[in-house]
Amino acid sequence: MESTVRFLNTSHFNLRAIQTLGCAAHNLRRASYLLATVVAAILMLVSAAPAQEEKPKIPGLDKIISSQEHLAFTGSIKSVDEKHNTLSVSSVEGGNTEIFPIKHSTHVLTADGYRKKLDVLSPGTHVIVYYDQRADHRTVTRIELLASESKKKEPHS
Repeated sequence: MESTVRFLNTSHFNLRAIQTLGCAAHNLRRASYLLATVVAAILMLVSAAPAQEEKPKIPGLDKIISSQEHLAFTGSIKSVDEKHNTLSVSSVEGGNTEIFPIKHSTHVLTADGYRKKLDVLSPGTHVIVYYDQRADHRTVTRIELLASESKKKEPHS
């Protein structure tokens, strides 16, 4: 029996292949860390997203915490109901009529800024109704008189 001893040199080991496998394992590890980081970030964003806003469960609390809207409506007076303290105003464009609650203390002003009483409100008078809207409740803050259709126009000279 003859035994042969061979000396192995580096050409027998494909070092390039071993290095490539080492790099691939390193890249795979980096990719898995990156994937885990991205998944964790997405989960944090989803859990931190605000849920749908729930209405307060305490009766009357929404009236205290809800914001008021200051609005205006321009049109001509359709009717004034002193018995029920309501004012019906048709819009300038036509088509819809809004009903406003009025009080005896509601300010009525002319375009010049003079105060008038509620009895000057008559059908056909053009007005701007300034009011506050809170939930489904309106409060008229003031009514500004613009003009009246019932007034006679002066002839031009």
